[in-house]
Amino acid sequence: MMTFEEAEKILLARQDFVKKDGLTRVFACLSRLGDPHEKIKTIHVAGTNGKGSVCALFDSVLRAAGCKTGLFISPHLIRLTERICVSGSEISREEFGGIFEEVFKAGPDLSFFELLTCMAFLYFKRAGTEIAVIEVGIGGRYDTTNVLARPELSVITSVDYDHQKYLGGAIAEIAGQKAGIIKKGGVCLAPLLPEEARGPVMKEAQEKLAQIHFMAPVFDIAGYDWKSGTMALKNKKTGAVFKLGIIGAAQNSNATLVYEGVGILNSAGFKISRKHIAEGFARVDWPGRFQLLSAAPGAGGSGETVYILDGAHNEEAVRSFTRTFEASPFKTEDTAFVMGILNDKEYAAILRLLAPYAARTVFTMPQSERAVSPYALADEYSKIRPDADIEVQEDIEAALISAGRSGAVAVLGSFYLVGAALKILKKVGSRW
Repeated sequence: MMTFEEAEKILLARQDFVKKDGLTRVFACLSRLGDPHEKIKTIHVAGTNGKGSVCALFDSVLRAAGCKTGLFISPHLIRLTERICVSGSEISREEFGGIFEEVFKAGPDLSFFELLTCMAFLYFKRAGTEIAVIEVGIGGRYDTTNVLARPELSVITSVDYDHQKYLGGAIAEIAGQKAGIIKKGGVCLAPLLPEEARGPVMKEAQEKLAQIHFMAPVFDIAGYDWKSGTMALKNKKTGAVFKLGIIGAAQNSNATLVYEGVGILNSAGFKISRKHIAEGFARVDWPGRFQLLSAAPGAGGSGETVYILDGAHNEEAVRSFTRTFEASPFKTEDTAFVMGILNDKEYAAILRLLAPYAARTVFTMPQSERAVSPYALADEYSKIRPDADIEVQEDIEAALISAGRSGAVAVLGSFYLVGAALKILKKVGSRW
């Protein structure tokens, strides 16, 4: 049987594999595997930002209700096995190697993400999951995960600029791509999208005779507990307060989609109570989204430093980060920023959004061939904020140590960077 290391080597060599014929090869591979994607119930989640949080919340609530769940997410932060979980447990390295070998034999011409998607479907089917939560990779219409014929529920979390090379340069084009996950006769949930995004989504739903529900937030943010890394949400109608295990200014919208989605799932035969929602919200654990870690003494300088890890990597995500940062005590502290960005992002726009908050910035290099040179970022930032204290440290650990001389450090710009930082901080010892 193939080992995990052998499987990982093949997968990583295919990260830049270009798809040439839409979903044809994926359907062919799945057919050879017995069409496992047709034999599992699913929730399908697309969106520019927030889709990972929504997936994690759905999974947590469903597990609280006693369901055996599957969860397929991307990207991973530290381990490739993070992407495929059953009832909160990652696929083992041994299982990963074995199931990869099967899928690779059935689809030797598939890309990195295509192989992982087929693996997830096969693993969930064999594990007997009652429902699997599936996160879209990029876009929706032509994403590998869109082989799903009829999810129990489709969700679009947000529509904003990202991956314009693949999805188009206008909001309406991007919305049209994400709306492609809506299925004939299906049900789709979305927040109150901007008008230019709402039109294409409504059009797709009408053409497919599907229900589309645009949901205003049912929760107000009642407060943050920065020490525990949690927040409180208050139901606008009932006044009920829910503890949420993740922090973020956009999480009231994400929680709304899950809260309202539960009603649709219940009408489909699931039995999820308000108690299950409360338990699932409180227990959710989703690293890299305004995650707070306090480095042990000596790990990041002379004393203890709070590190804020956030994968914000596009303009909408950065705006959400700044709203949360504005509400935090770290805004008034001596906070340094560690940033690294990939070259398919509008990095000048991202830097402009962060400029009011980042007086001291250390630019570094995410572990990706697509990383922008930190020297190029530093040069651009010096034009945007000439009074800033700017430093370049190509090595991520060196960047964290240097920034750690401040009372707090915000690490953002790429999930590759956040994953590497998380691994380093956990290695040297951290709490929270």
